Amino acid sequence: MRKTSIEGNRHRNVIPYINQDVSEILDEIERETNDRALMQSIYFGPTALTQIKRVIETGGSIIADTSLLANGVDETLIGNNGCKVLCFIDDAQVNMVAQQRRITRAEVAVDYGLQVPGPKLMLIGSAPAAINRIIIRRQHEPMSDVCVLAAPTGFASVIQMKERLMESDLCCIVARGKKGGVPATIAIINAILRQISKGNDQSVYPL
Repeated sequence: MRKTSIEGNRHRNVIPYINQDVSEILDEIERETNDRALMQSIYFGPTALTQIKRVIETGGSIIADTSLLANGVDETLIGNNGCKVLCFIDDAQVNMVAQQRRITRAEVAVDYGLQVPGPKLMLIGSAPAAINRIIIRRQHEPMSDVCVLAAPTGFASVIQMKERLMESDLCCIVARGKKGGVPATIAIINAILRQISKGNDQSVYPL
């Protein structure tokens, strides 16, 4: 039986959603990162994998909070249905709006990302401000087509922000506690995409 980390459960007693796909993804993450504590910290919302599959299969968008994270997504795993990997953080318009509004580029980039039509996976590996912006936006509008994968690393304030995401009604996957960072987020998303790709292959070529 898998154990959840004590640090990850500091704020509330989270019962993680585990099925065979999630279990195999977690095993893959541990193999790739050699970090058992990271694997144990990851929370999967019950609809997260279904939503990410929808993003892939319907030509949705994977929207990363940094170009480094976007470049780390293995695009060979997202198939040929038109799904695309996007990042708005370095967009000149985003920078200008952030300066005008005196907020972070990460927050403005979230707003740009949420304007993209179709289902979306918001990848957050560096910017807790992006998590906060998504939560605020959710308070004012429906987000049934949005899933959030959040794994920024940090201390108390970042940990609390990730807990707030989990406590919201947003579809999410979260690396709880202090665990996370861009390399961890890349490992998580690619393990998920690999598992989805494997499932699609098996459905096309049944044994």
